[in-house]
Amino acid sequence: MAERRAVTTAIATRYKRADKPGKAKILDDLCATTGWHRDHARKALRAALIPKVVRPRTGRPPTYGPNVVAALIFCWAVLGMPAGKRLSPALPDLVPILRAFGELDIDDATALLLVGMSAATIDRRLAPERKNHELKGRSHTKPGSLLESQIHNPHLGAVG
Repeated sequence: MAERRAVTTAIATRYKRADKPGKAKILDDLCATTGWHRDHARKALRAALIPKVVRPRTGRPPTYGPNVVAALIFCWAVLGMPAGKRLSPALPDLVPILRAFGELDIDDATALLLVGMSAATIDRRLAPERKNHELKGRSHTKPGSLLESQIHNPHLGAVG
């Protein structure tokens, strides 16, 4: 379909400027190329010249507001920053406990949204926070001072 549309838009201006025998020839060629009936080809050529108004789509309002995401980040930190697959099943047990002890101050509607969040949504909402906790560099090991001291002081141990 996309190729037929591209062929039609390419031919449309030529079709509009042509005289009657030229239009018949263009229609014959288009019908042979696309397999369309002549009436349909004629309508498609006319429609290709009409500019289409494209309006940007209006997005859905966010389901999970900033207070739900803040509560999610808190729960995620409490459990040791697990992935969404592990965090999602733990939330229905964790949220009421944290609310009962006063650690998580959210209303019932926010708690329902938080508990009902899917694992994929959790991962998407936590992505910016997870990025903040990423370690920089290639290796995450810290250089030890023991080996360095052995290299500089050969009396401490045999390195060789």
